[in-house]
Amino acid sequence: MRRPGAMLAGAVALALAVSGCGGGGDDGDKAPQDPASQAPAKAGGKLTMLAVQDSASLDPFGVANVALADEPRMAALYDPLFFVDAKTHRVSAHLGESLTTADGGATWTMKLRAGVVFSDGTPFDAAAVKLNYDTHANMATRSVHIAAALGIKTEIVDATTLKLTPVGAPNPNLDRTVASELTYIMAPSAIAKGPEKYKSEPVGAGPFVLKSWVRGSEQVFERNTNYWQKDKGLPKLDQLTFKSIADNQQRYQTVKSGQAQLFLSSDGKLIAQAKRELNALEFATDGGQIVQFNLRKAPFDDIRARKAFTLAFDAADIAKTLNTGAVPAKSIFNANSQFVDPAVTQAAQNKAEAQRLFSELAAEGKKVDFTYLVPQNPASVAVGEYMQSRLKEFSDVSMKVESLEIGAYIVKYAIQREYQATLTQIWAVDPEPMLYSYWHSQSPFNLSGWSSPQADTALTAGRASTDPAVRKQAYSDLQKALVAEVPLWAYEESLTAALYSDKVTGIEHYNAGNIFMDRLGLK
Repeated sequence: MRRPGAMLAGAVALALAVSGCGGGGDDGDKAPQDPASQAPAKAGGKLTMLAVQDSASLDPFGVANVALADEPRMAALYDPLFFVDAKTHRVSAHLGESLTTADGGATWTMKLRAGVVFSDGTPFDAAAVKLNYDTHANMATRSVHIAAALGIKTEIVDATTLKLTPVGAPNPNLDRTVASELTYIMAPSAIAKGPEKYKSEPVGAGPFVLKSWVRGSEQVFERNTNYWQKDKGLPKLDQLTFKSIADNQQRYQTVKSGQAQLFLSSDGKLIAQAKRELNALEFATDGGQIVQFNLRKAPFDDIRARKAFTLAFDAADIAKTLNTGAVPAKSIFNANSQFVDPAVTQAAQNKAEAQRLFSELAAEGKKVDFTYLVPQNPASVAVGEYMQSRLKEFSDVSMKVESLEIGAYIVKYAIQREYQATLTQIWAVDPEPMLYSYWHSQSPFNLSGWSSPQADTALTAGRASTDPAVRKQAYSDLQKALVAEVPLWAYEESLTAALYSDKVTGIEHYNAGNIFMDRLGLK
């Protein structure tokens, strides 16, 4: 049976392969757009949004909720049930009505809106949500969200009410898991047809339905005539087309030329360029571009090797040398994060100490000789080759860069776990549930082998409380564990931006950078 961790890692790897490097550029000449300042959208019209590649499927089980990958299509087809508000960072209802706990997270009550139907006219009810969660939890489905679903027991109370019970312990932040991992719901009528059908013939309750799909080229979505917000004049658009263009600069030029109107990007140079020439609405998240060490294998099972690697580099020099436009990271939390502890940062570059550690290890017969694994992506390979060139300035260390096609990368990294160091990326609007999944020692998604009592305590404390002060302290403690034990090195802050033409309006981010499709429109 395929490891659960491989499913998540595959989703992350896909996002890495298609997104390129992240980070925010300079402010440019044009101020970033604010959602409140955007002009009202007119009714009707057609809009083309660019994507980095075609979808493998359009079901909520096989698609990672990553804004830079397939999540915009999920928003179009399904609408979020609940979402993390970009302004307040609280969970809000959208397609759902409410998600509450009266006992500190021991049980949760999900209320749904009465009268909502899927695009095929079948009822959107508690039974539909339960079936989706059960399908996620079924190993045979190979859902990328299986861990979230396995952590919840569901019980139908009535047609519009579902009881959720966290498995193992109360979870007062379970609503964040629902909003980020289990928010898109497929019609039972589609699920009943099996994966061979529902992957390419999706049925949701979102603002659009799939009209046509030319594999490798484009998907055309048209207005859902059964949409639950149609009385409000939503969606604004008559038609939404997703076209696939792999090259970052080509996507940009396609929007600039007017052949398309919108795409999402984490490329710092393009974001800066769009601020001058187009429009950019940015959304900062925690996480970023990260070198992840495998603590189960030499040489990085020895903390001295991990420290030596990180001390050899200056994150700011990566951005400067490669002209990425990125913001250098000092932590897994961005500089403006509500969770960042500015007093706890990764160690600064210290070449002399790095060399001392490399030589000490070599003298013990433990030379730092390793391969850095990346998915095939020009930006990712460029950073790897930069690191390789910088390490040549040191003695007693040797680095190779291995770039693999995405399928082979997933097998080596997530299934076989036969890597020494690899690139990963995190986009997190809140530490829950992602950081717990990545780094708690008991999580099946902990692919690094990091086992830290201090980190486990911090992650558990952050999950177990909704008190902002308690959570801030918990994630400060996590940062301290990361700095002390060095299971990874973050070198770029994470950022997502919508880049769009002057014709577009109604852009509003949610979760970790996705955009609502119901209000997206033209001026």
